[in-house]
Amino acid sequence: MSMLVALDHPEFPYEEPPYGITWWQKPWNGVLVRVDRIPFKAGDELTFDVTVCSDFHGQTSAATIQGVVSITADTTTVDYTIPWDGVLDAGTEGSITVFYTLTPSDGSEPTTSEGAIVRYSRRQPGGAVCGPDS
Repeated sequence: MSMLVALDHPEFPYEEPPYGITWWQKPWNGVLVRVDRIPFKAGDELTFDVTVCSDFHGQTSAATIQGVVSITADTTTVDYTIPWDGVLDAGTEGSITVFYTLTPSDGSEPTTSEGAIVRYSRRQPGGAVCGPDS
C-alpha cells in the first residue's frame, strides 16, 4: 500500500506579481513551471497539462499542450518548460493555466494536482507585442 502524497500546485518561478509572466521574462525562450517539495521517486512520470488562454480568467483557450517528464532519480523538484512554438506564441495577452498528473512508478493510482493560473502578456507598455524577433 503506497502512501498518498498530497500534490502541491505548480509554480511559475519567474512570475512577477501582480503582472505574471510578461515580455520581460522573454517567453519565447519558454516559460518554466516548477513542482517543488514533493518526494518523487525514480521512474515516476509527471504529465503537465498546459492551457494558454486569451483572457485573464482561463476561459478562452488559445493553445494547449501536454508535456511528460520522466523522473530518472529520486528528487523533490521537477521542472517543465512550456514551449514557445505553437503554444506561448498563440497568446498575446491572457493567462496560462497548468496542472499535472503524477503516475507513480510503483503502479499505484495516478493523482492530479490543483491547477495554477498566471497572467500572461507579451504587450509592452507602449502597446507593441513582442516576440523573439522584436
